[in-house]
Amino acid sequence: MGIKVKICGISDERGVEASQDADFIGFVFFQKSPRFISALRAKELVKFCSKKQKKVGLFVNADIKIVEHISDYVGLDLVQLHGDETLEFIKELKSKINLPIIKAIRVKTSNDIENSKKYENYCDMILFDTKNEKNKVFGGSGISFDWSILKNYETKKDWILAGGLNIKNIKNAIKLTGAPVLDISSGVENELGVKCPKKIRDVIDYINQNEYLQ
Repeated sequence: MGIKVKICGISDERGVEASQDADFIGFVFFQKSPRFISALRAKELVKFCSKKQKKVGLFVNADIKIVEHISDYVGLDLVQLHGDETLEFIKELKSKINLPIIKAIRVKTSNDIENSKKYENYCDMILFDTKNEKNKVFGGSGISFDWSILKNYETKKDWILAGGLNIKNIKNAIKLTGAPVLDISSGVENELGVKCPKKIRDVIDYINQNEYLQ
C-alpha cells in the first residue's frame, strides 16, 4: 500500500478538480479559518469530487448538532475534530453520527504524542499537527514540528501527519515518521487560504508516483 494523500482547505472548483487523485479532500467548517467554507458551498463542491475519494469535514470546538447537521447535509465521509474536543464529546458524537472520526493532536513535544493514545479507542484515525501556541492557530499554520519524535510511534490504526508539509520536505517527513497518510494544506497555496491547482497536482503526483523514494 502506498502513502495516502489528503488535501485540506479546498474552497473552489479548481481546487476540487486538481485534487481528483487525492485519497481525501478536506473542507474547513471553522469560521475563523482563512479556508472556511459554508455548508451550502461545500455541498455544491462535493458534486465534483471523484467517487473514490473520501470527503472530510474539519470542525473546531463545534456544537454536536452543528457537526451532525453539516455532515448529513454535505454528505461527508469522515469528520475531523481539530480543536479541544474531549473524550466525552467524541463518545457522544459517535452515538449521533455513523461516520469515522479523525482527532487532531497538536504536537510540540513527545508528551503530546503520548497523550494522544487516550483517543485511540474512540477515534478511527489520529492526526498530528503543529502546536502553534503563539497564534493559537487550529491547523494550516504552515509550520512543522519535530517529526523525529514520531519515529517510534506505533498504532494499529492509520494515522495522519500534518503541519507545514510541502513538496520540498515530504521526502524527509516520510523518512523520519513513516506516516501512512500525509495532510497538506498551506503547502499547496500561493497565498493564505488560496489553493494553487498546479501545486496540488504536483504534490499528489510526487507521492502517488513514489518520487520520494528516489
